[in-house]
Amino acid sequence: MINILFIAYEFPPNNSGGTQRPLKFAKYLRDWGVNPVVLTLPEESYPLVYKKYHVDRKTLDELPNEIEIIRIPSKSLLHRYKSQFKNFLSIYFRILGPEAKAWKGNLFERLPEIIEKHKPAALFVTAPPFSIISLAISVSEKYNLPLILDMRDAWSQWCIHPYGSYLHYLLTQKYEQFFLTKASAIITTSDQTLKDFQKLYPQISPNKYHLITNGYDENISDWAINYNFKIKEKIVIGYAGSFYYIPEVRRQIFTPWWKKRFNRMIQYIPRKEDWLYRSPYFFFKALKSLFVNEPELKRKIIVRFAGDTPDWITEMVEENGLQDNIEFLGKIDLEQSMRFQKSCDALLITSSKVVGGEDYSIAGKTFEYFSMKKPIISFVTAGAQKRILEKSGYALICDPDNIAEAVEHLTHLLKNEIQFSPNITFLNSLHRKRLTGKLADIIYKRI
Repeated sequence: MINILFIAYEFPPNNSGGTQRPLKFAKYLRDWGVNPVVLTLPEESYPLVYKKYHVDRKTLDELPNEIEIIRIPSKSLLHRYKSQFKNFLSIYFRILGPEAKAWKGNLFERLPEIIEKHKPAALFVTAPPFSIISLAISVSEKYNLPLILDMRDAWSQWCIHPYGSYLHYLLTQKYEQFFLTKASAIITTSDQTLKDFQKLYPQISPNKYHLITNGYDENISDWAINYNFKIKEKIVIGYAGSFYYIPEVRRQIFTPWWKKRFNRMIQYIPRKEDWLYRSPYFFFKALKSLFVNEPELKRKIIVRFAGDTPDWITEMVEENGLQDNIEFLGKIDLEQSMRFQKSCDALLITSSKVVGGEDYSIAGKTFEYFSMKKPIISFVTAGAQKRILEKSGYALICDPDNIAEAVEHLTHLLKNEIQFSPNITFLNSLHRKRLTGKLADIIYKRI
């Protein structure tokens, strides 16, 4: 068995969305002859680096006892100047985040003993935060270790917020290109992200790129989907997780530059992503129309959301007159989320919309949904999320830009008139142990 350094700045017991992927890789790598030596933050550093965080210590129970987790503290990232102007300057002119600078001293102090003890054959790093890649490159070069780079998001094309200016975008691209060039192998979580990287950086060998999506853990032998909404007194549709939609940021993205405030006129957006589509806005519009056509369904359908409850979602509920049909459960941990999903009759998923392009993001919950073997009501646009749902055979695909058609699809589903044909070979390939086998194969080919 070979050892690898496994840098995961975000790792349990931190319960952020970015911790599940490295956790699952670490869980299964030993099954493929690779022992990950995990380098991450200790819990006492969380208040120093996160404004908000959640702790779920139960997730660590999944890891084999043999895995060593080395927790290296970080200096505080939450320093603030007395002057608001200096605070603004420190944030506005920053391209790389502050994580690497705050962690570097303690990390490099511990590295010699770690290298001596474990003699790693390779280095794996998962991002974001993207600044941590710069640390990984330094470690890779100092100790002559091939670098396996896991890009959970496409950094320069990740357009939840506008860039401060075109120069900010260009500098981000320069960093991203440098990081990708230094890696021995580059892993993406969706086929669209891989295509975007190849288009942006044609000088990087296509042989460096590999696709490893997220996955599920359950061992499933029977993928048949059984549903019968006709016999249900109540039909529960569930959604687990966040939407990443912020109305003010959307306004910044879609407001013409000449209508913006002076300090935002030079903002730059490489491509317009409409995160309103990631919200349940279009699903709510379809439900409102459905209840006009089929009033008896209004008494049967309950939609439950597990996760944060921002103000804008309650406003959407009221706007569509759905107060009697929507329930908010609040923030829950992963174990509770899995139980919640199993309790639902159908599951809802959405995607953002890339104007004039294709969405690159596949929500991690997609794979949990597959393992539930329930109808997936999908309000999705062109891109990776839609493709994987179509390929699964589990999804009712609704076009958020065609509400009338979406209502027709929902009506057929709720009347048991939709036949699902699970793609068993494809679904089996998404088990996290198999996906981790692909990572192990990449590691072996690079050492």
